[in-house]
Amino acid sequence: MEEKRAQYIVFDGMDGSGKGTQIALLQEKFGDDVVFTREPGGPPIAEIMRGALRDHPDAKNSTPFFHFLGFWAAREEAQEKLVVPTLNTGKHVFSDRGDSSTYAFQLYGEQKHELLGLFIELRNQVFYAKGRHRPDYYIVFDLSAEDARERALRDAARDQNHFDERDLEYYERVRQGFNAFAIDHPVIFIDASRTVEEVHAAVLEALASVGIRT
Repeated sequence: MEEKRAQYIVFDGMDGSGKGTQIALLQEKFGDDVVFTREPGGPPIAEIMRGALRDHPDAKNSTPFFHFLGFWAAREEAQEKLVVPTLNTGKHVFSDRGDSSTYAFQLYGEQKHELLGLFIELRNQVFYAKGRHRPDYYIVFDLSAEDARERALRDAARDQNHFDERDLEYYERVRQGFNAFAIDHPVIFIDASRTVEEVHAAVLEALASVGIRT
C-alpha cells in the first residue's frame, strides 16, 4: 500500500444496497493493511450499544430521538477508542456506516428534520474536537428504494433488524437523506444496481481516486 496519510472512509447506503458484500470483498483484498469497523460498534461498549439499538426486541418501539442519541454516543466511543488511535498509527479506517446513516435514517427516514441543529452540534463535538478526525470520504451505495427493500427482506444470509421492515416510503426518504447529506459532505455515489463484480470495480476505482490502493 502506498505511504500516504491514513484516511477514514465510511461505506454507507440503504439496507439491501449490497454494502456488506462489498466490505467483505475489501477485507479480503486489504487484509491487515486496513482496520475495519462498523457503526454502531467497534469498541466493546459501542458493541453493547449496537445490540440495544439494532437487535434488541424492544428497539423497534424506541423513539427516533433515542436512536439518534444512541448512535452518537456509540460514535463518540469509537472515535476515542478505535478510529483516532488507528489513524495515528498510519493505518486507514474503513467503517461500515457513519454519521451519514444517522442523517439519512433518523432525520429523513424518521422525518425528524428538527434534529438537524443538534446533528451539526454533535458532529462538531465528536469529529472536530482537538485530535479528532472526521471522515475523509463517504462511499454510498445507491439503489432504488424498491430494489433496496426487496433485497433487504429476501436476503436470508443477512442479519435483519427492525429498520429493514419499514415501508417503501421510509426507504425512499432514506435515499433522499443520503442525497441531501451529499450536498455538504464529500460523498462518492456508487450505482449498486449492477453486478457484484461491477460494483466492486467501481469501489476500487473510487478508493484509488482518493489515493488508497492495495
